[in-house]
Amino acid sequence: MIKWGILGPGHIARVFCNALRFSSTGSAESVASRDLEKATDFASMFGIEIVHDGYEALLADQSIDAVYIANIHPAHLEWVTNAARAGKHILVEKPMGMNQSEVSSMIDAARTNDVFLMEAFMYRCHPQIAKMAELIQDGAIGSVRMIRSAFGYNSPYNPDSRAYSTELGGGGIMDVGCYPASAARRVAGAAVGQEFLNPVDVRATGVIGESGVDYYTAAILKFENDIVAEVSTGVACALHNNLEVYGTDGKLIIENPWLPSSPCRTAQEPLPLDTAFPSAEIELYRKGEKEIVVVAADRDLFTYEADTVAEHIGQRQAPTMTWADSLGNIQLLDAWREQIGVVHPQDR
Repeated sequence: MIKWGILGPGHIARVFCNALRFSSTGSAESVASRDLEKATDFASMFGIEIVHDGYEALLADQSIDAVYIANIHPAHLEWVTNAARAGKHILVEKPMGMNQSEVSSMIDAARTNDVFLMEAFMYRCHPQIAKMAELIQDGAIGSVRMIRSAFGYNSPYNPDSRAYSTELGGGGIMDVGCYPASAARRVAGAAVGQEFLNPVDVRATGVIGESGVDYYTAAILKFENDIVAEVSTGVACALHNNLEVYGTDGKLIIENPWLPSSPCRTAQEPLPLDTAFPSAEIELYRKGEKEIVVVAADRDLFTYEADTVAEHIGQRQAPTMTWADSLGNIQLLDAWREQIGVVHPQDR
């Protein structure tokens, strides 16, 4: 059993801890925050016994095996590095870093200190993605030609909010655009029997607001196997958040690619332990007919993520999101931002 420490008790950490209750591989044992009252309230919700006043105290806790780093994007570099030096295994929220330089530094820290490190793309851990890759590799839609992937939402403008703050790593690309970027790369890789491919060409356009972040944007990617992908995102545009893959013999659509089987995502309190988890679906169109491929789920999406860490902790990387995969994704995000002129303080 992995003893988890939670670094940053915000909303996504609440989702993760709720899901941990359904895991047979680990449990939340401690939580740390800059705000002791916030950490105490969080601990009481999930029956966590140890509360630390500050992140440093959690990393010094010898009873903790792994940390879930869920603070703001620009703080990831500091605390992933500190956690690695403290000998803790690490699951860090996406995006791992603000640019390629930061991600490279974190991977170097994990390698040097011989600890596990994974970027928390939870959707990659769900069996829905493995089934999608299997269908593509089996030629269910023929040869893949085009991909369309989107993740965006409309948030009212607030210059103090994380979504619209360049200092906090806001904007569509860094907040949720990393999902369609990673999905397009996963599909392109599956088409040639690999875990991912990186694009050889990126062309993008978008709208940048007064705060300097991208409000909404789209990019066209071309891969070496002649697959073309359209990826789109935004914090000021409610998109159709799905994944579509088009081939020579049909198409494949996932209407809920990012949050399948996750009642924990919207729960406001701990779910009953007898909660049933919904299956996921893949729409398959070929020869003029539609088939629904059902992918059963026996746990929450975020439980799959925690269990993925446990299953591969000895290898220091998980095949669902390797270090090379994280590097490729941030390289794409960097290129996307450069194309439309978004610059974060960390880039300077």
